[in-house]
Amino acid sequence: MSKKITRRQFLSYTAGGIGAAALTLGTIAFRPPVIGYYRKLAADRNPANPAVLVTYASRAGSTIEIAQAIAIELEKRSFTVDISPVKRVTDLKGYSYVVIGSAIRMSAPLPEVIEFIEQNRDTLCSIPTAFFAVYLMNFASDEASSKARLAYLDPIRNLLSLQHEAFFTGVFDPAKVSFIEGLMGKMLQSPVGDFRDWDAISNWGQSVFIR
Repeated sequence: MSKKITRRQFLSYTAGGIGAAALTLGTIAFRPPVIGYYRKLAADRNPANPAVLVTYASRAGSTIEIAQAIAIELEKRSFTVDISPVKRVTDLKGYSYVVIGSAIRMSAPLPEVIEFIEQNRDTLCSIPTAFFAVYLMNFASDEASSKARLAYLDPIRNLLSLQHEAFFTGVFDPAKVSFIEGLMGKMLQSPVGDFRDWDAISNWGQSVFIR
């Protein structure tokens, strides 16, 4: 089990870890450090701040970093934020909002995300829920690509009414995926590299669940 860290430690790690920057169209987009599990202790919680769970499923790590970037933006907006992989979430008690993220494989969210939603459907249907997908195919601006992207979340929409949706291009590094996934990526001519738009990710974190 991961060691719990205090809010002060989290902010310290975040401030110290944001060092890798990418220059994109004249703006600097910062990449956050990876902290895949973080739950505030009772002493660090402000009862006046609504609690948000940012939960995710990832295969090669890029979705974890996107989840953390969103969590950082929510923290800036005075939300109480916990971040956790879906497999570690035991209940949703105490959360006013939930953000779910998943890598897209075979044109669909990961199976553990579907299972998490099915198990917590009643609660998720009663509170504002947002979803972000991390994908590599169908990222063009044409109508066919847009339609294919939207279809990625059909399995989620069949279970939930989502208040917010987002689609973020991800990362494909053949060295970080299984042999089968690497072979499929090659067959599908998946682009190799890091295509995440950190400005777009941060902007979504700043706008989701506007109160």
